[in-house]
Amino acid sequence: MAGEKPRMVGVLMGGICGERDVSLSTGACVVNNLLSAGHAATPVCINKDGSWEIGPQLADSPPGRGREEWFHGDSTPARDATGLLVSQGIECVFNALHGPGGEDGTIQGFLRVAGIPFTGPDVTPAALTMDKALTKAVLDQAGVRTPRGFEIPMFPDTRNEERWEELEREMSGKMPFPWIVKPNCLGSSVGIQLFQSAEEFLSAAAANGSHWCPSPGLAGSGFIVEEQIEGRELTCGVLELRQGDLKTLPPVEILPKSSEFFDYEAKYTPGATDEICPAQLDADMTGAVQELAALVHKTFHCDPLSRTDIFLTEAEELVVLEINTLPGMTETSLIPQSALAAGISLPELFDQLVCHAIQREALRKAVDTL
Repeated sequence: MAGEKPRMVGVLMGGICGERDVSLSTGACVVNNLLSAGHAATPVCINKDGSWEIGPQLADSPPGRGREEWFHGDSTPARDATGLLVSQGIECVFNALHGPGGEDGTIQGFLRVAGIPFTGPDVTPAALTMDKALTKAVLDQAGVRTPRGFEIPMFPDTRNEERWEELEREMSGKMPFPWIVKPNCLGSSVGIQLFQSAEEFLSAAAANGSHWCPSPGLAGSGFIVEEQIEGRELTCGVLELRQGDLKTLPPVEILPKSSEFFDYEAKYTPGATDEICPAQLDADMTGAVQELAALVHKTFHCDPLSRTDIFLTEAEELVVLEINTLPGMTETSLIPQSALAAGISLPELFDQLVCHAIQREALRKAVDTL
């Protein structure tokens, strides 16, 4: 282990949003690999009703146990979650949540106020990067190319066909089809759709437009309409375990087999996508991709970890799609693949993230006492 001693780590998983299953898979992988790294790991689940539940302390359990046997409905209201974590002796929370509540600064703010070390980004980078429209605005200011597009605020009656037709005419006058439509504040490719024509868009909008805005009335609850970028889809991870000391991981190329783009099914259906790691790029382009990922990482202050999704066009331009500060962490996820290609095992990676979290919180408390 990189740390001085084994830690009692609470692996936070589940959640109330549509990315719950992805989070549970990530959490199970994290628990098993933290055990392999020598830590004690306690599964902590946020249930669908928002209550919290502690699984068994797995300090002496062998890796490989499934998540289904960990939780039995003995839950605690969210308002008592801090006491629950403290009562279990948890020294650090490994954040394996995905989507709203887990990636958007909410849980980060809660743990920061509670004084509990946590993995992943701090409050501000989490909130910024979860909002796709804000992310695009910041990247534009930094001179980073992103797909051309529009942010559409949610309107009350999503079944109003005249409103959708008006919206389509306004946007198509500025940007021709095909369009990529995606919720502004969801991850894991949830809700993303590709439309080749106005007829396709209007048919889907009238029937399912509300799915693009899962939290109507909240800030950032609209959706994004973007041009479709043609080219090779790449992703590149960056590790920053000490401030300013960046390690760019090998880029990965993503090749969906049946989907037209890397949607939810392509991302999470076994065998649906070929992922080539490291991507077959020449040295100059590999360096350019890594340099761009590092720039995006630094722009948002994403320590300790980020993954930037990038398209390489036929004209050899690099276009940033999104940045993910809490990427999936199963054995077959993109960051673990890339880390392994760089010689970093999953137990080593997760151990380093835990140690970083504890050191970051200790530094913050030391600064606060000055």
